[in-house]
Amino acid sequence: MTIPVAGGTCWSELDAAGKRARLLRAAGEVFARSGLGAPMPEVAAAAGAGIGSVYRQFPSKRTLLAALVIERLEQAREDAGAAVLSPVGPWAALVALLWDHAERQVGDDVFAEALACLSTDSEVEDARAATTTAWERLLEAGRAEGRLRPDATTDDLRLLFAATRAAGRVEPGAWRRMLELGIDALDTQAR
Repeated sequence: MTIPVAGGTCWSELDAAGKRARLLRAAGEVFARSGLGAPMPEVAAAAGAGIGSVYRQFPSKRTLLAALVIERLEQAREDAGAAVLSPVGPWAALVALLWDHAERQVGDDVFAEALACLSTDSEVEDARAATTTAWERLLEAGRAEGRLRPDATTDDLRLLFAATRAAGRVEPGAWRRMLELGIDALDTQAR
């Protein structure tokens, strides 16, 4: 028996894509709240599904984590691709994207922790490489515009995101200051 999620559709009424999406959303929420050690039955309950339904979609917690990481990497890749084409220009689009991604990560170390655990997973590596390529295109456009310092790399962005997460643990809300400082460090026209 499955329990419908409050305000949502019963599990049995969802198609395969809907079930997968609900499980990934529930897993992200559960792992953010309880850490990567959260048991699969907790994910199932959060999704309004039975544990067997979870394992039919994701045969192990590792495959569930990999799917969650890949989904987030693909979203970051799409966001970077859209930012390159933004009418506001590459620098303004990069800054907006940095703020958006940093805000998503506040209080949610799931992505970084899961990515570290899955660093040898070939599908995760492929998704990470594609995401890195998209962000590199955005950085190249920012350099060509003249606002982004010429030596800025995607590793600098990873460091910036790590620093904002760490600052948030030191002092609530400090991630904003850390991000401002990081953006200033990337800007050729910094204050």
